Amino acid sequence: MTYILLTLLVFFVCLSLIMVGSLWYMRVLLEKMVGGKLRDLETLTATGTIPEAWSVKFNERMIQHQKQGNTKQVDRIERMARKSYLNKIGKLIAFVKKSTLVESEEARKATLRILQRVEREWRDANSYGSFS
Repeated sequence: MTYILLTLLVFFVCLSLIMVGSLWYMRVLLEKMVGGKLRDLETLTATGTIPEAWSVKFNERMIQHQKQGNTKQVDRIERMARKSYLNKIGKLIAFVKKSTLVESEEARKATLRILQRVEREWRDANSYGSFS
């Protein structure tokens, strides 16, 4: 009888640990998949600027090459940065269009207008060669 109770106790402890681990893992995935997008979306809509997390690696590489005086490499990194930013803005636009997390259709339309304006500004900067 004690063997059965001990087995059941071990089973429930293991099951509880698996459930706690699954909850933690789901929270981490949700933060990575949705939380990051919402933070980036808030930064873009509130300030109209690119989130710092997007630009850190490009800025570090450009500073490194500017110190070395390699302007061709700096220009290439700027083009890569613009392309990356436009790609990420496009993904955010698709996220806002599909998301049910937006509070109303008016808010969705306003957010989309802001995102499209920022995307247009970056496309124009790409066309005319200025980097801001």
